[in-house]
Amino acid sequence: MNTADNPADLSPETIRSWLQSHPEFFDANPDLLPAAITASGKVLSLEAGQLNTLRQKNEQLSLKLDAMLDRIRHNERIYSAFHQIQVRLVTAPHPMALLRAATHDPEQLFGIHRATITLSDRQPGLIALFGATSRNPETADRVFSIDHKRLVETLRDSPRPVIRVGQEGTNRELFFGPFSARIRSEALVPLFTHPESGPEGLIGSLNLGGETPNRFLPSDATDLLRDLADILGLCLTRLANPE
Repeated sequence: MNTADNPADLSPETIRSWLQSHPEFFDANPDLLPAAITASGKVLSLEAGQLNTLRQKNEQLSLKLDAMLDRIRHNERIYSAFHQIQVRLVTAPHPMALLRAATHDPEQLFGIHRATITLSDRQPGLIALFGATSRNPETADRVFSIDHKRLVETLRDSPRPVIRVGQEGTNRELFFGPFSARIRSEALVPLFTHPESGPEGLIGSLNLGGETPNRFLPSDATDLLRDLADILGLCLTRLANPE
């Protein structure tokens, strides 16, 4: 290819055609090859370079797929644990069994430091129903009562769980009793007589406390907690009104 006489002939098509006719050019000039098709100082073919790139992309996709599968398995374990607790709530034959399912099970299945129930003082029947638990070491300090107005203020008159971290929980003793000093973050999940009853049906809260500030965070998804609280609220209402 003589370009000195007519430089205008150096079009991409001309260069491509010439290189196709002279593949040995890159054997003599390996420094002009992209790094992607050079390995250990040896010149590889363009096909080998493309294959190497595809292999790298495949490895990245495999890592992403493995991460997705890990998340799916983790979510399946969470759903299974929540389902297990819900079944125990619905089938609890007496208040003590219901209390264990609502508090001990979340602690064991999710590594929560302390789980309790706080009831509105407008629920004397429920409060009396769980009064005997204070004499049982297994369930002592699991159920607390609170002034209804203060309960509404703490739960912010909303069906969504209240997530509090660090010093936000200024009244933790109302929800965790003697364990409040060790709580660093918590989820207070409203309990209603019926999922659609609204603020007028508020009867208390399911309280989940963690020892670390990041155990419960405002950014956490809370749909499953709300589902669990809905079932617990229905079960508590059934106990208070067995007829």
